[in-house]
Amino acid sequence: MSATTMPPMAPPAEQPISVPRRPLDFEDYIDIVRRHRSWILGPAFLGLVFGVVTAFLWEDSYVARGKIRITPPHIPARFVPGNVGEEMTARINAIAQEIITRSSLQNLIQTYNLYPDDRKRLPMEDVIDKMRRAIGIDNIQSYGRSGAPQYHVFTVSFVYSDRRLAQKICAELIDRFTKQSIESRLNSSRQTTLFLSDQYEAAKRELDEIDARIAVFKSKYFGELPEQEQLVMTRLSGMESALQATTGQLSRAQQDKLQLETQLRDLRDQAAALAQASSQTESPAVAAQRNPKIAELQREIERARNSLRVLRESYTDSHPDVRRLVAFIEGREKQLEELMEEDRKQQAAAAGAQGKAPSGVVITQGNLDRLRELNSAIVRLQAALQAKDMEIDDYNRQINDLKNRIKATQAKLESGASISQEYLQLVRDRELAARRYEELGKKLQESNMATDLVSRGQSETMEVLESPVIPEEPVAPNRPLIIAVGVAIGLAVGIGLASVREIKDTSLKNLKDVRAYTKLTVLGSIPLLENDFIVRRRRRIAWLAWALAVLVGVLMMAGAVFYYYTQRG
Repeated sequence: MSATTMPPMAPPAEQPISVPRRPLDFEDYIDIVRRHRSWILGPAFLGLVFGVVTAFLWEDSYVARGKIRITPPHIPARFVPGNVGEEMTARINAIAQEIITRSSLQNLIQTYNLYPDDRKRLPMEDVIDKMRRAIGIDNIQSYGRSGAPQYHVFTVSFVYSDRRLAQKICAELIDRFTKQSIESRLNSSRQTTLFLSDQYEAAKRELDEIDARIAVFKSKYFGELPEQEQLVMTRLSGMESALQATTGQLSRAQQDKLQLETQLRDLRDQAAALAQASSQTESPAVAAQRNPKIAELQREIERARNSLRVLRESYTDSHPDVRRLVAFIEGREKQLEELMEEDRKQQAAAAGAQGKAPSGVVITQGNLDRLRELNSAIVRLQAALQAKDMEIDDYNRQINDLKNRIKATQAKLESGASISQEYLQLVRDRELAARRYEELGKKLQESNMATDLVSRGQSETMEVLESPVIPEEPVAPNRPLIIAVGVAIGLAVGIGLASVREIKDTSLKNLKDVRAYTKLTVLGSIPLLENDFIVRRRRRIAWLAWALAVLVGVLMMAGAVFYYYTQRG
């Protein structure tokens, strides 16, 4: 359409006119769409073609799912407690980590020839990561009434473009889950048993070491141990009783010795009196006048007797000085008698040689016999005194020995506090070690039973609750959504192109533009007159272009649909 208007006023050449655009109304938008319909419909159709081609060339993805049930042990835990304390979720995750390792997935990929196109253009690590993302483990649920065993169920899924392979891989994964569960639980149980066995042996060695230390301690401090204190007290009491008895025996021996000494002294007095009576004229004084040695011995004996009398005024006969002086006097008296006897023999020999009896000496046979008996009794008493002295010495040694033993025992009792503390510490250590040894022995026995239960397959196991089936419908892609998105993008691109063309076009399109921008009154308008041949030629070209584009687009979409259904089989 063209309009005849008043000639506009020419603006000054140096100042370009800048006129703001007028606001558009609904008729203006309809007019814009009409003028740029090819620019809008073309991209929209192109988006439709790309959407359809993309949606049908996109591989289908099928999901195969299977369910695994975790069954509780067949034997109640109160009879055979388990030795694997791992949480259910942690154990499932640990098994899943072992299943999706690189070696395991690579084995599956090569065995079932998975992702053949991706393996040609991508590294194996990327293919393995893609397979990891296709494996799903979720929906761990628990079933069971109150008081009844709980059953835990979880799902294993696998997404793949081939629905049969998806089912096979999912079944393989479930089979590996069940086998790995048994193997993992058996390994964990064996590791627990092995650990407890090592701890049990260590506790036994520790207990044996403490027993050896206690044995050495008992051997070293025998008789000083707290448990032997009563025995030591009894022994000490026995030694004190023995000391008291030995002291009594010593006292009685000393009394017997005094009696013997008294008897010996009487016998010696009797012997001396008899010897004096037998020698009527011969006296020690006469003999002393004839023999100076006898006189000297008599003086020495007299001095000793005087000293003995003085000592007896202060001490008893058991005093060592008194006893020593008595023995000295007895020795000298014996020596005196021997000298006098020798002197008499010499006098008798001299008288015999002269044919007469000894001068002044008359010895009867009765006195001589009596004197011999007294000498024999004196000898026996002296032997008895010597035996009594030996007995007294033996008693004194016994008393000293008992006193030393009592003193040593009392010293042990006094020093028994530190020994008792050390011994009690050893006993406490042994009690703790023994208690730990018994506890570990009990735990080891329970762990062995639990390991045997796991090896028999009667512990907590994983069973296939629902085997995966071949999926019928794909879960991806969402083709209507892809096509709608392609059309929407193409339509948005077309609207954008139309808007750009409209903004750049500054010509006056209708009477509203003329009135708004010229501020003139429009008296009339005539339509735009164009060459009819040119118009028809342009229309034929447009229809031809559109027909060709639609044909190409339809062929592309038909080819994509055909490819999809032929590949799906």
